[in-house]
Amino acid sequence: MGALFRQNGVPDHYYVLDGSLGAGECYGIERADGGWIVFYSERGRKNVLDRAPTEDAACRLLIGYINESMQHRFGRTIAVPG
Repeated sequence: MGALFRQNGVPDHYYVLDGSLGAGECYGIERADGGWIVFYSERGRKNVLDRAPTEDAACRLLIGYINESMQHRFGRTIAVPG
């Protein structure tokens, strides 16, 4: 997923893939409660945006949130894998 984001010009500070809070305001993904959560990190806390049963489903949700933010800020989205 990191490679996909880098190839599409998503700034590194936009996301975390290790469940950490990141450097500030960013989207993230982590395994939790037998499934996965997609969250937005801000002010030192995680705000859960969505839950998914599988890593694949969570990754697709994360891509959606990143795309929405990229569209709003930069007027473009990333190429979504098929």
